[in-house]
Amino acid sequence: MRQDYEKLFNQLKPALTPTGLFDQVVSRLGREQRLLSLRRRIALFTVSAVFSALALLPAGQAVWSGLSESGFTHFFSLIFSDAQIVLVYWQSFTLSLLESLPVVSLISFFAVILVFLESLKSLTKDLKIFLNSKKLISR
Repeated sequence: MRQDYEKLFNQLKPALTPTGLFDQVVSRLGREQRLLSLRRRIALFTVSAVFSALALLPAGQAVWSGLSESGFTHFFSLIFSDAQIVLVYWQSFTLSLLESLPVVSLISFFAVILVFLESLKSLTKDLKIFLNSKKLISR
């Protein structure tokens, strides 16, 4: 019985792999690896955008309370109520406005806005690439 199998296998020709199969497999593995990396980036930028959007509210409240506590709103309202006096003493008025600005809370507010916008930009770019690559793979 064993000899029959040996005869059978000796008469069979080895299977030929199609030309370019290795390149296709490596190419597909590379695409899948890039898609996995893209999925991770999308998750990271989504989390970053959500947390920075949530941080906008406390940062905005800190700016608003800083502006009201420092008297900036009172100085700024003088532009509308006594514009002529403001124009006469514009240098002193400008210095008073600058001194009453809550700089730290403004910097933190704009930093949160910057993180949010950058996360949103990167997220939309990566989503566009991801959706286009999914269309190409499904064809």
